[in-house]
Amino acid sequence: MLKDEMDMLTKRQIEIKQRLIDVVDATEADDRGHRVLTVEDETLGDITLTRQRRVSKSLNMEVAEDILTKKGIKDACITMVPTIDEGAIMAAFYENYLTEEDIDAMFPSKISYAFLLDK
Repeated sequence: MLKDEMDMLTKRQIEIKQRLIDVVDATEADDRGHRVLTVEDETLGDITLTRQRRVSKSLNMEVAEDILTKKGIKDACITMVPTIDEGAIMAAFYENYLTEEDIDAMFPSKISYAFLLDK
C-alpha cells in the first residue's frame, strides 16, 4: 500500500513540476538564461521561483575521434587503459592456471535481500 501511495505521490509531483515549468518558462529569461517568477502571497510575502539555467559539457566521443583523426593528432590524444578480461580469467581457470580459491578471491560473493509480497 505504501508503494502504491508513493507511486501516486510521485506521479502528482511530476504533474505539479511540469505545471510550474510551463508557468515559469512563460517568463522572459535574464541575461544568464535563468527564468524567474515572483508571486505575491498574503501569508508568506513574495515568493520567488527560479528556473536556473545550467550548462554542462561532456565529450562526444565520435565527434572528438573524427576531428582528432582529421587533424592527425588522434594517437597523441588517446590513452589506453588496461582492463582485466573476465573471459580470459575464466579460460585460465578452465586451463588449470587458476584454482577455484583464486576465482573465489577474485569474484567475492555479495549477498543482498529483497522483500516479496504475495497476495
